[in-house]
Amino acid sequence: MTMTQTVYEKELARMVSRHYGRVSNSKLISILCEIGVVDLSRCQVLAIRRWVEAQVGRGVGKVTAMWQAAEHFAVTYEFVRKAMYYYKDINL
Repeated sequence: MTMTQTVYEKELARMVSRHYGRVSNSKLISILCEIGVVDLSRCQVLAIRRWVEAQVGRGVGKVTAMWQAAEHFAVTYEFVRKAMYYYKDINL
């Protein structure tokens, strides 16, 4: 999937490259979270939702998948439940 970058995205890419050089994708995500460009809370919610959806797609019951997600991400079941049902303002 090819996406056209905005002027702001291009400038951010130049800034990160200038300050940090070539870095791995994993390191890049850490840098962007650290400098506040990427919201870590939104990343957590997205990761949990996608992980649970994948488990359900494999035939695991949704509640079971949510309990497994709590163990996998080392968070409470309540956090997983909120990620699945209450964080609607995240637009995911």
